[in-house]
Amino acid sequence: MPKRRFREIEEAARIARALSHPVRLRILDELREGGAYVMHLTTVLGRPQANISQHLMVLREAGLVTAEREGMTVIYRVRDPRLLALVDQLLELAESHVVARGAEEPLAREELPPRGRRRRGACRCPRCRGEK
Repeated sequence: MPKRRFREIEEAARIARALSHPVRLRILDELREGGAYVMHLTTVLGRPQANISQHLMVLREAGLVTAEREGMTVIYRVRDPRLLALVDQLLELAESHVVARGAEEPLAREELPPRGRRRRGACRCPRCRGEK
């Protein structure tokens, strides 16, 4: 195998590891609408700030998201839109596996929230307050 191909496989594995947690997939799903603040992610995902920050660090270190300072806050965005297409493909594949197994419950401990049904009213981030 050529060295270049080996490097690409190694990078693909690194990206796959970063995607291998349900919370990180949920974070990426939230970021699809142009980015999100940590405050927003903690509210919508119902997770402590420290937990969200740890998952964001994994995604940042893998080069999948960017962190941009906006005054006193930081907004996270997906670096490459192809990542969201990959996440969609993974979710479609997972859905077909669940259907094929005849499972009524999701394979993971946590179920992904349906798209479009977010608890934005409880979020106090600048975007949800209409400031951005």
